[in-house]
Amino acid sequence: MNCKKIIALILSLTVMATGLSAPKPHNPLAGLGLAGYSIQSIRPASLRSLSGTVTVKVNNTGSERSFRNVSAILYNDGKKVAQGFCSDLVFVKGVSSVTVTGEVRLAEGVTLRTALASAMAFVPSAYTADVICSVVDAEGRAETFVRRGIPVGAYIK
Repeated sequence: MNCKKIIALILSLTVMATGLSAPKPHNPLAGLGLAGYSIQSIRPASLRSLSGTVTVKVNNTGSERSFRNVSAILYNDGKKVAQGFCSDLVFVKGVSSVTVTGEVRLAEGVTLRTALASAMAFVPSAYTADVICSVVDAEGRAETFVRRGIPVGAYIK
């Protein structure tokens, strides 16, 4: 697993998490599923962060909805290693491609050297993620979506 794939995973994890069932009786993500994603660009934003663009293909059998204030935290064996933020997303009904721009920053206490070594020896089963965002339906009703402990290995082929 190379660094670009890890960054793309963090940037698009919020969309991939929609394949999981929500714990609430009302699921604001019902009918929304990831159909694929591809990396468009990755570039350094600072010594401790990268920014990038990912195209995400989504199958939305439900009504239009958007994700706002999207963030994800990546953990390696329970230790926070990085946090990612991305642009707001709008998913129309049907299959659509959405361009996601975002940034990933190393967590406090994680050195660039440690991060690069972890990326080169990446073991997906050792990683989990927390995802937080607001899901807004076509009528403008917002609901906070929080999913903790998402197994990253379930989303990597």
